[in-house]
Amino acid sequence: MAKIHIIYFDIDTGYFPGINHGIASLAAVARQKGHFFSFHHLTKKEPPETVAEEISKINPDVVGFSFTTNQKQYVSDYSKAIHQKSKTLQIAGGMHPTVAPADVFKIKDIKGVCVGEGEQALAELLSRLDEKKDFYSIPSFWWKTDSGKIIQNPVYPLDKDLSKLPYPDYSIFDTKTISNASSGWVAMLVIRGCPYNCYYCCNHVLRNIYPQKENYFRIPTPEYAVSLIKHNLKFYENPKGISFADDLLTFNPDWLDKFSVLYSKEIGLPYTCNSRIECLSDHVVETLKKSGCKTVFIGVESGNEKIRKELLNRFYSNKDIIEGFKRLRKAGISSCSYNIVGFPFETKEQMLETLKINQLIKPDNGVVFYFYPYPGTKLYDVCRDNNLLLSEKESGQISGYFEKPAIRLTNCKNEDCVKVYKKMRLFLISQSIVSGLKLPPFFGKIFYWVTSLNSTFWVNALTKNSRFKFVIRKIFYKISFK
Repeated sequence: MAKIHIIYFDIDTGYFPGINHGIASLAAVARQKGHFFSFHHLTKKEPPETVAEEISKINPDVVGFSFTTNQKQYVSDYSKAIHQKSKTLQIAGGMHPTVAPADVFKIKDIKGVCVGEGEQALAELLSRLDEKKDFYSIPSFWWKTDSGKIIQNPVYPLDKDLSKLPYPDYSIFDTKTISNASSGWVAMLVIRGCPYNCYYCCNHVLRNIYPQKENYFRIPTPEYAVSLIKHNLKFYENPKGISFADDLLTFNPDWLDKFSVLYSKEIGLPYTCNSRIECLSDHVVETLKKSGCKTVFIGVESGNEKIRKELLNRFYSNKDIIEGFKRLRKAGISSCSYNIVGFPFETKEQMLETLKINQLIKPDNGVVFYFYPYPGTKLYDVCRDNNLLLSEKESGQISGYFEKPAIRLTNCKNEDCVKVYKKMRLFLISQSIVSGLKLPPFFGKIFYWVTSLNSTFWVNALTKNSRFKFVIRKIFYKISFK
């Protein structure tokens, strides 16, 4: 039996601590093969020496780090502390190691990087460690040898059939705390990948690492999806609803029809899901309504059509956006808009167009992020080629997507971007309160005006992690989840 301990970095992201579905799947695979799996969910900064001491008591054969690009800044200290305590093998996986594996080797003591989905690769690594065999040839792993040589193995091919994997093991997470933080709504994932190629998103990068790109977007049978949900619900006490984290639950209308019938019959909980304007026909909206969908999350991203088309590779019109939100409102399904400011070359006026279109569509809820350049994406390349990337020291100050602009802005001042961001944040909060409490619209206007008098305090209340502000944020989230 090999022993693995994984550390997941989830520090100061601006969100409540959340579930990582990939790690839950890794836990299930490792345990199914008879190996020992332990886990540390780092939701706040803890003394690296303390974490290293705890891990030394477990005495694992391998320590794995899972992190995104903006969480990489925390990894080195923990890696160093663990290495000082023991010389156990250190590996990394997750989003940033997948899109920038060579960059991870800048962290001295990490010797292996798992690229892409890791179930097969991890199972093989643990098996070879258990049998004391060489592991440098395992597919999906890059290795840094003692001589400094980098070994790059091809990735495992993707299997179209997700049902071949064991059900994920969410027992490694504090599901009670995570569920309570979101008012009893629990996160689920039944589909893998996305069929679209947005230039700011990692999906087009991930698709390109696999030899058979057509298998990247995988939808299981409706029967398996429902059985997976049933299994996952066992990890939660009294769930109030399900938040589907799938990039696009509504892509295939025929699948959605069959899934909705089974879901209504065998699950019956209210749910939320992600969709796109292109995938919200009258029929799809009607299907969602009948099966208990309460909220649909939609990426508006920018209110400027030129930015969407040329920078983001998204081709719907503003008219399409307005019609899509009207369709949801008519059906009695609430809406949540996703928005981004701080794109390369964006002007203040173009950012304000994003606010204006939200004022037109009046979503019941919404989120606004600062653009973040993910390595490997086409927008990252644009930023690199135009000298818009921040230094590692500058970018290391950003843990999530709510703190500040993440690139050099050329067509507006940083403070202008921040001002627009705050205006949008407060408008979307006011929409959430009016919708959640079913208040007349003028209450939202009053709230927006009052909070605008001290916008910094109210925006921070929803994005920082002090205890007082955590309570305020939870109250707003409770209102919005209603």
